[in-house]
Amino acid sequence: MENQNQLRKGIGLFIATALVAGNMMGSGIFMLPATLAQESGPGSTMIAWILTGMGSIFLALSFANLGTRYPQSGGPYEFSKRGFGDFIGFINAWLYWNGSWTGNVAVILAIASYAGNLIPAIASNHLIGFIATSAILWIFTLINILGVRLAGKIQTAITAFEIALFLGFIVVAALHFHPSNLTPLFPAHKGPGAISVAASSTLWAFIGLESATVAGGEIRNPQKNIRRSTILGISIATVLYMAINFFAMGAMNQKALAGSSAPISDILAQFFGTGIGRLITIAAVVSILGTTVGWLLSTARIAYAAGVDGVFPKPFAKVHSKYQTPYMALIIGSVLANILLLMNYTKSFNSAFNFVVLLATLSYLPVYAMTAASEIRLMKKMHGTVNVFKFIKVSFIPLLGFIYAGWTIYGSGAKTVMYGFLLLLAGIPFYLYMNYKREATTNQQPAESITTKI
Repeated sequence: MENQNQLRKGIGLFIATALVAGNMMGSGIFMLPATLAQESGPGSTMIAWILTGMGSIFLALSFANLGTRYPQSGGPYEFSKRGFGDFIGFINAWLYWNGSWTGNVAVILAIASYAGNLIPAIASNHLIGFIATSAILWIFTLINILGVRLAGKIQTAITAFEIALFLGFIVVAALHFHPSNLTPLFPAHKGPGAISVAASSTLWAFIGLESATVAGGEIRNPQKNIRRSTILGISIATVLYMAINFFAMGAMNQKALAGSSAPISDILAQFFGTGIGRLITIAAVVSILGTTVGWLLSTARIAYAAGVDGVFPKPFAKVHSKYQTPYMALIIGSVLANILLLMNYTKSFNSAFNFVVLLATLSYLPVYAMTAASEIRLMKKMHGTVNVFKFIKVSFIPLLGFIYAGWTIYGSGAKTVMYGFLLLLAGIPFYLYMNYKREATTNQQPAESITTKI
């Protein structure tokens, strides 16, 4: 039934680029204009976007460099394991995997928030909302089980549709832009001090920049396509992000924007009536569904890679004999996501979304920091003999990425950092248990089997 450790290379450059851009664009860009209006003023918001864009590009370059050198599934897990050993590799896998299945909940909550404008019962009736979100989760889990190429094609088509939608929104919002909506740039309690808080939210929109490296074992010609797709994907998303948020702030006053549960739809409804708003809401739901496909794919790949190495339980490494996908990793991640959906269904979609986003983002930030550090640590293996000038040249970009990740962790706030730290600590007993099991298995192997392995 299962064919261990054999994933199909079904992803080319076009699909890999769509995976990166599609995983980044989705719930973040549809929901964040409202979230940022609640946290910061227009000036702080745009500064946060600029800083986040620059920092994320530094991080993306580290992922691209490492992914080209080590094109295996698991990306950040594989890099940190090679750079700092099994324990740091496990911590990266643990945080990334938990951040991913938690983040899947945020994506699905965003779908429900928009769908609630079309079908009020989804937003007003908690039981119906839970059933609807669970159905979305399991339908797209099944699509991922049926094959990476099928999932990739679906996400590619939706990403192309999404880009067209965003370009249309930018044009309309630009035509109805009112500079007065941007004043004051730094209102009371939302001045420059809010930049770090806003940056922790804008980073959610850049989560996914590593997607090509996570699926590296399934990408054709990975030495070229991982780097190309990472740089192309983040470039597309960054330009669209900044344009959408800037024109959204100019097309709607800050108070209304902060209170919106579907900001892009609400902005267009101001100019074209509720009819166009409903059409855009449908388009938004379709777009975020594409993100669901990509994130379920990424969630499973990090757990699969850790399962193959024995730092996660072996069921995570099971591959379907027919579809050549890590079906058990997909199922386990979706079961946990469904439990979190159940825990959050008593809250409003907005409050649940904001909490889950912060928790998921805090899970990714240490992973990003350690990936940047891994590039520096692996410098000799990647570049040969290193002198002081070469060290400065090679480490400059990953060091900036590392500093940026640290700064964003600081800006997330003490409560969120505490949750992230507790999540990290929770993984240590799990690691010790899995390490004990691996050692016990090794000690029980026949001598000739061990000799063969050596």
